[in-house]
Amino acid sequence: MKRTPAAVVAVAVAVMATGVSACTSSDGATREKPRPEGSATASRTGKRNVPVTESRPRPCKGGTYTWFNTQRRWVLNGVTEPQHFTGAQGAEFTVPMRRLRTDMASVRTEGTGGTSQDDDDVLLALGVHLGLAEKGDEASGLGEPGQYAPVDKAGGEYSGAVGHLVEFSSVQLIETDFRHSCGRGKQVHRTVGHVVNWTSSGGGGIACETPLSEQASAAAREAVRLSCHR
Repeated sequence: MKRTPAAVVAVAVAVMATGVSACTSSDGATREKPRPEGSATASRTGKRNVPVTESRPRPCKGGTYTWFNTQRRWVLNGVTEPQHFTGAQGAEFTVPMRRLRTDMASVRTEGTGGTSQDDDDVLLALGVHLGLAEKGDEASGLGEPGQYAPVDKAGGEYSGAVGHLVEFSSVQLIETDFRHSCGRGKQVHRTVGHVVNWTSSGGGGIACETPLSEQASAAAREAVRLSCHR
């Protein structure tokens, strides 16, 4: 892969995302517990053990999401030390990338009556809200809860480059709160929550001796400050 040493190369990889709305209902899954012999039901049926059902909340389809306090920003999450090039043809970048951040995807929810939203449903709905997907898609394309944001790998060909070069990695983080409502009348269940994730990632190469352009990203400027020492 050839890179241009005199310019910031920003490679943003769009990430597909999907979304559907989801809600929580009190009509939930059941588990059975035997009723002891001698109970009223047992005497009526003549059976020693009669199943008794207990309801517990479960996610259901439908409902409405409201998103607020939404922030999207590019951050520097990896950078290399400078590598010196002497103008040789076919010279390759060999300095490893160092991770600077450990941003982890997460979904936190809290609902009424002990209910909470399924993480996948929340991420699907967020993907639709961000315009990264359409309703009916099967996967959000966003990071799974517990997964770390990716760091772009260093490496590439800088044929004929002269001077000190560094490479960097960046990621566009998304952080938002949400409120979800499901049901009608007295059966409405409400959930609030918070999501941390990312929508795209990328990286680039910088020539330390070349001034950055006005269009250079904040991540590129931070990389220069950290590794080019200027």
